Amino acid sequence: MAKVFHRIRQSIVFRIGVLLLLTAVVAISSMVASYVISDAAQHDAEAINVSGFVRAMSYKLASTAQSGDAAATQELADALNKRLKKISDISNFPLSDSSAAARDFREVQQDWQQHMRPLLEAVATGERDIGSAELLATTDTFVDKVDKLVLDYQRIAEDKVEFLRIVQLTSLFATITLVYFSMFTLSRSVEQPLRELIASCRGIARGNFRPRLTMLESEDELGMLAQTIKGMSEVIDQTHRQLEDRVKEKTKQLQQSHEVLDFQYRLARRISEGPLNGNEIERWLEEFSELTNLSDLDLCLMTPEGETPYEHLIYGEGNRSCEEQECFSCSRSCGPAAGIEQRLYRFPLEADKRNYGVLVCSLPSHQLLHREQQQRLSAFADAITTAITLKERGEHERRVALMDERGIIARELHDSLAQSLSYLKIQVARLSRCTKSDSIDRDQVSEITDELKQGLNSSYRQLRELLTTFRLQVAEGGLRDILQRSVEQYREQHPEINIEFNYELEEIPLTPNEEIHLLQLVREASQNAVYHSWGDRVSINLVPGAGQRVLASICDNGKGISDSPEKRNHFGMSIMQERASNLRGELDIHRRDTGGTEVAFSFLPEYARARLPENRDDSDVFHSDRRASGSSGKFGN
Repeated sequence: MAKVFHRIRQSIVFRIGVLLLLTAVVAISSMVASYVISDAAQHDAEAINVSGFVRAMSYKLASTAQSGDAAATQELADALNKRLKKISDISNFPLSDSSAAARDFREVQQDWQQHMRPLLEAVATGERDIGSAELLATTDTFVDKVDKLVLDYQRIAEDKVEFLRIVQLTSLFATITLVYFSMFTLSRSVEQPLRELIASCRGIARGNFRPRLTMLESEDELGMLAQTIKGMSEVIDQTHRQLEDRVKEKTKQLQQSHEVLDFQYRLARRISEGPLNGNEIERWLEEFSELTNLSDLDLCLMTPEGETPYEHLIYGEGNRSCEEQECFSCSRSCGPAAGIEQRLYRFPLEADKRNYGVLVCSLPSHQLLHREQQQRLSAFADAITTAITLKERGEHERRVALMDERGIIARELHDSLAQSLSYLKIQVARLSRCTKSDSIDRDQVSEITDELKQGLNSSYRQLRELLTTFRLQVAEGGLRDILQRSVEQYREQHPEINIEFNYELEEIPLTPNEEIHLLQLVREASQNAVYHSWGDRVSINLVPGAGQRVLASICDNGKGISDSPEKRNHFGMSIMQERASNLRGELDIHRRDTGGTEVAFSFLPEYARARLPENRDDSDVFHSDRRASGSSGKFGN
């Protein structure tokens, strides 16, 4: 029984099943009881009917016996006896039955067998002579007993009907009670818990992972389901909170990474703008420390040949174990090193097998650097190395450029002023010999003096041209503007010469080196055409040619260049040849068929040269470009 109650407490299905089973049992019991009682009442009615027939037959039997018809009396007596036997079979009273009906039936049966039947048979055969009144009185006495038996059967039938009514009312009440308990159980154990479960599920769907399940603390299936959902919700809520914390942490890390990337971008942009000084590096080191939450940093800057830093920048306490004699070994160490009080992480500033110092991060001995922090430190060390390398490379390039420029100045002076001064020195020596002789040839002295004046004027003009050349700079306007200003200057100085200028290289990207060499070459050829051609027309053309080449031609209609020009007058040609070779181009200076001189130059720019096969010969392209340009036929005869 205890197991049944335990099962009822733990299972809604079992509980509802028990209630339905009890309802069915009550209904079936009511139907069975109704059937049994109805069946018993039906026999009681038959017994009443038979008893009433016995009563009627008793009067008929008395009348027949009084008439003296023995056979009819015998037949009626047998029929009445059968009716009593039928009542006995219907009632089936046991001998131990002491009820009023059983007692009255035995009394009727005994009176019939022992008194009434012998009396009526004797009267019918004439063995006894009894009066009608006496026989009727005897029959009434027997009928009274039968009437009493009928009343007993009627009372029994009424009792059964009353009992049937009580059974039906009881089963109706029991059914109503069971139905009520069933509905109450469904409402209490199923409907309300399901409503809470549905509300909790909707809350979970909306993100509320803390449902209120006050009605679901039972041990049944829904209670178990509620506890499972509650536990699952708690796990989900905990996981959700952990995810939120992780998202916040990742967001913080991403924000920090963004700040570090922005720092690296600003540092790289600053490095590209120019070299960093010590104060700037110290500010960048301080900002980097604040971004990465690294409080102790050392930045030692050394020359590649030195063993001690020329600048030691410290943020925070730095490396407390740093000693001067350990600088060389520290700058060439890499990775973590555990000390007594601090753990050190060293990042050497190395590039092209040259060491420029070391970046040291100091931490407590029990603390380690994360991989991301190590990457940031390495990136910062690389940026500082890049800044130092660019600074060193820029200084080296400036030194090389200075030396190149000095070489160019020396070459220009040698090819111009030096030769002119040598010529003047020779003329002064001739003049000295003439003045020391006994007889002075005044015509010769006058000739030498004129040549000295002419040489001085030529030297002064060459000096001005050299100063103008050395002061030339490609401004923001580009190559076109500086050439246009030079042409305007020539026009102002020589208004008798018609100078034409055609520039079509706007769509071609030229490097600064290409612009400088092309500018100097065009200026040199233009000066020769203006000052030495003795013509009245000069044409300057810079146009794109075939195969992405650049064509430059300077033509005049003067006397034309001689077949073997004197170096004194044409010292600029060698300079033009050198500039053409620097641009890996082709220079051609020749006399034009129509008169005058043409200086034709063609080269392939750097952007186009990178796309060509290494074994390609561009000389054919130069000659085809010259023929296509048609610059030699610009002027007529």
